[in-house]
Amino acid sequence: MFSSTIQILLVEAKDTKVIDPDTGKPRQRHEARCVLLGDDGKSVVTVGRLRIPKALIDKCKVGTFRATFALVVPDYGDNKGDIVAQVTDLVPVGAGAKAA
Repeated sequence: MFSSTIQILLVEAKDTKVIDPDTGKPRQRHEARCVLLGDDGKSVVTVGRLRIPKALIDKCKVGTFRATFALVVPDYGDNKGDIVAQVTDLVPVGAGAKAA
């Protein structure tokens, strides 16, 4: 596992093309628009989106976090068969940090 400091700016729920057989509605995926911060926790390295796994949706809020990642191989979706980094935990950091 590895980790990085990120600042979450916005959390979005997006409908997918997959229909949930139980509800008849499109399934949702959650994405966070983020700033990847440097080792100093202040400098901006880059900006982008992170897909948030269901297990972390309640923890994913606007703020600064230490995000841990693991390499996984999804068996579905656009990344099926690819080795990708997946967020495994979000720990709040900085002033006013508190666990969800």
